[in-house]
Amino acid sequence: MKFRNLIVLSIIGALIAFSACRDDFDFDIANDSLEFSQDTLNLDTIFNHTNSQTYKLTIHNPQNKDVQIPRIYLLKGESSLFKINVDGMPGYQFENVAIRKRDSIHVFVEIAAGEAPSNPFYEDEIIFDIPSGNQHITLLSYIEKAKFYNTDNSDNYQLTETNWDHSYSRVLFGKVNAQNLTIGPNTKIYFHNEADLLIHGQLNVEGSLNNEVVFRTDRMDERSDSLPNTWGKIKIKSPSSSVLNSINYALIKGGIIGLELDHSQLKITNSKILNNEKIGLYGINSTIKAENLVVTNSNLAAVAIEGGNVEFIHSTFSNYFNIGTGAGGAYSLYLSNVGENNTHIPLTQANFYNCIIYGRAANAIVFEVGNSSFPTHFKNNVIRLDFPDQLTGIDATNLLDDPLFVNPGFGKNDVRLLMDSPAAGWANPIYSNLVPLDILNQSRTTSAPTPGAYQNLVNPES
Repeated sequence: MKFRNLIVLSIIGALIAFSACRDDFDFDIANDSLEFSQDTLNLDTIFNHTNSQTYKLTIHNPQNKDVQIPRIYLLKGESSLFKINVDGMPGYQFENVAIRKRDSIHVFVEIAAGEAPSNPFYEDEIIFDIPSGNQHITLLSYIEKAKFYNTDNSDNYQLTETNWDHSYSRVLFGKVNAQNLTIGPNTKIYFHNEADLLIHGQLNVEGSLNNEVVFRTDRMDERSDSLPNTWGKIKIKSPSSSVLNSINYALIKGGIIGLELDHSQLKITNSKILNNEKIGLYGINSTIKAENLVVTNSNLAAVAIEGGNVEFIHSTFSNYFNIGTGAGGAYSLYLSNVGENNTHIPLTQANFYNCIIYGRAANAIVFEVGNSSFPTHFKNNVIRLDFPDQLTGIDATNLLDDPLFVNPGFGKNDVRLLMDSPAAGWANPIYSNLVPLDILNQSRTTSAPTPGAYQNLVNPES
């Protein structure tokens, strides 16, 4: 009796197993349209001889039955620079790919570039071959032609080139030391993690409107584009204070310190220094003249000046640093005549005309005065000063009110002013005539110019 029961149980088990096995192979050919998480996949910009990060696509079977895709393949086949992995299997072509009812599979995509193609825009397609008609997902990437510097991360690497132009992007590793360097318009300089560009002679950055010279991280994902602390700094330490460094139409973003000037002279115009971890512009006993300069979002200060002689006209310092815990004051402007180890560094002059100095700190400006005071001139600026008694030298020509930026945060850094800004017309034409065009080449020849780097106000509804 027990033996007969065992036989019956064995038969039942076999039937269950057989049924399960049949279910594994019981797939219909996918005749209806598949559903994709996206129909176009834009991969990051990459450089020649580098790989992108991996991206994910989801292929969904919306039907209430198991289906099988007869063929999935890359249109360019094995010659494609794209690499795909379908449901755990790498390759260029896949046959009889199964998807359970109302289930999904994943396709992982990356691109591996060799020599940069003549056309930097690179495209391919993933084709899904089904009887009702092929479907496809477009794959796009941009492959920049680049030169790489100090890939061995030597501290003593010396740059032998004196001119960079936009025929190549420049990718820096470690500490890249340069003497005299001229950078032409539309040139892109990318920094690997903690990389520095150290100028020991003269730096001339010669960008132009819509052809800015860009200094940024070599991480190309969208999130990294607005993050601080993705590389080191640009530092200028000229052999004498008589050497005039110049920067026009530059974009510097995402470093630990954006631009550091040490016992040197700089004229900087029509430029932006954005989202740097500690300080945006750091001047140490240096002479700085700035016009149409935008500096935003740093943990310690957007602009920090220790000694020297500085003048800023029609510039905007906006600091709303709020990433991580942050221990800094997030000041928009820090002025001091005290250097490292409490040494005295004379601050002989600090002039600010028609500027905006605003942010999340209750007082956007902070002075650190050593054994002797320093002269300052603040005229026709817009300043956040919730506690005006803590600061001297801010007279009634300065407006202590919110200028109403469009969107000053990390993602946008849009420090143009809204139409109803109380700062409209606050600038003094005497100083505007010294800088008659704004950062966008708009005229300031009006009786009521706008303070800061941007002249035109923005209608939020347009």
